Amino acid sequence: MVGLQRTVESIAYFDERFPRKELNLISANRDQAVPYLRDAVVKAIVEKEDLDEDYMLHLYGMFLLAQFRDREFFPRMMELACLPERTLDHLLGDVFTEDLGNILYNMYNGDIDLIKRTVMNKAVSDFARSQMLNVMGQLYRDHTIKQQDIEEFVRGIVHSKEIIGDYIYSAVVRFIYNCHLTNLLPELRLLYTNKLVDIQAVGGYDRCVDSMFSYERERKFCKSPIDAVKDLRRLEAFEYICMDIDEEDHVPVVSPVNILDEPGGGAGNAEQRGGVRIDRNDPCPCGSDKNSCLEGFESEESRLDQEKYLRSYPKTDTKRIEGRVYLEDLYSSESIALDKLLYVGLKYQIKPNERWEPDPGDVERKRRYLINAYHKFKELAERENIENFAEFDNRYAIHYMCEEWFEELIKILEKGGSEDVLRDVCNTYKKMGTQ
Repeated sequence: MVGLQRTVESIAYFDERFPRKELNLISANRDQAVPYLRDAVVKAIVEKEDLDEDYMLHLYGMFLLAQFRDREFFPRMMELACLPERTLDHLLGDVFTEDLGNILYNMYNGDIDLIKRTVMNKAVSDFARSQMLNVMGQLYRDHTIKQQDIEEFVRGIVHSKEIIGDYIYSAVVRFIYNCHLTNLLPELRLLYTNKLVDIQAVGGYDRCVDSMFSYERERKFCKSPIDAVKDLRRLEAFEYICMDIDEEDHVPVVSPVNILDEPGGGAGNAEQRGGVRIDRNDPCPCGSDKNSCLEGFESEESRLDQEKYLRSYPKTDTKRIEGRVYLEDLYSSESIALDKLLYVGLKYQIKPNERWEPDPGDVERKRRYLINAYHKFKELAERENIENFAEFDNRYAIHYMCEEWFEELIKILEKGGSEDVLRDVCNTYKKMGTQ
């Protein structure tokens, strides 16, 4: 015991040497080491920003206790996670934004109400709370939390009259689509309508819908199990230290992918992905059985546009996989047909600024597809006696709401196009738009 205590004390402060041997020795003596490690973390909680910046034992302690799955210490770890953001930056550095969720998940003691209360607590750092959402996401994947409970919790956040933070809402968006909670699509849309989402960080609503129905790149929200030695070596303090390393340390460490990664990563366009040309009778690149979802666009240019812009459109699989939700489960074939026209016209468009002019061909493509979507809109609205955008959106909208794509179409027509079409679109917008 005395020897272990000396080993623990010898690595309490940073000395420009990664203490691999000491950490392995501590790992091998779990029961005797736990009290020392807990004391180190408590010391950080108590001293906060007064803690010596060279003190490292609390970091070693957090990773080792997570490796040991020390569930009894979970409430104290949550206490640490609730410290002010500035304090967490001082105490944890990169661990604050990179590993806190992994540590909490591996120490989770079953008290989901504690996590829920903390996520709702606007006094706690948004970034800490976003990692607690990661923990909840992983518990949902583990079937530890029921879908109904998760959905009820998220609805409580979205429909609360009290604003509980800033970045936390973007984290909630990612949580919703990474958990494939399709029942929460109205809440997802409401977050965007209420302008609570950082679009630069998360992307637009259309990208979130893509991610909601994408299962190709499933991600773990939290890493488990924890390997303290390997995970600690990733810390910035030890990034360039090469002392005390043997061959086994040269295995590349892959950082865990968390819920806050950008949606739609790696989608690429046809040229980047080696796309091939589509013949008239080939399946649509969106995955449907026929290429008729965009009838009226049969030119070579249009087929290439469709291949490029529908590549990331939610796929229709002939073999359904149990547990997955498909677009057809929620929307009619007419909704999907209209949505594809809008998708090709609007997907991944860059808004021009004062120093950038859009490519004329790109504008023409948008005009053609949006006009075609407008004709389809009128056909459906007249057939079903739909009187306003809200009613139409409720029945047919998937990626885009009427008001947003109508406004885009009007802008394009004002810059060039048929005055008769512009007049008709404006009259429809005035009649059916915001009530």
